[in-house]
Amino acid sequence: MTIKLTEEQQRAYDRFIRARNNVSLGQYRKYNKGAWLPTADVVCAVDVGLNHPMFVRHDAWLEYKEASLAWWGVEPDFRKQERMSMIRGDYGDVDSWREKESNIKEI
Repeated sequence: MTIKLTEEQQRAYDRFIRARNNVSLGQYRKYNKGAWLPTADVVCAVDVGLNHPMFVRHDAWLEYKEASLAWWGVEPDFRKQERMSMIRGDYGDVDSWREKESNIKEI
C-alpha cells in the first residue's frame, strides 16, 4: 500500500529520509558507506589560543534535526493515530507507571 502524500509532504519526507540516511541512524547505518557521524550539534572543538575554543558545527546532524521537524510538521494525521502510544494505553500494563501493591507488611 502506498501512502498518498501532497507535494509539500513528499518533499519534506524525501528530505527527512536523505538526512536520516546521511547520519546513519539505527538500522540504516549498514547502507551508509561513509564514516560514523556523532549525533551532536558540534563535531569538535579547536583551541585557537583565544581563551575559548572554536566549535565546528555538525552540519549533517543539524540538517537531520531541521528535516525531521519539517516532516513532523506536515506528517499526515493518520500516521499519528496509527502510532502506538502509552498515553492511550496501547501497551497495556507492561509499560504502566502505576505502583504495584506490595505483599510485604510494613514493620
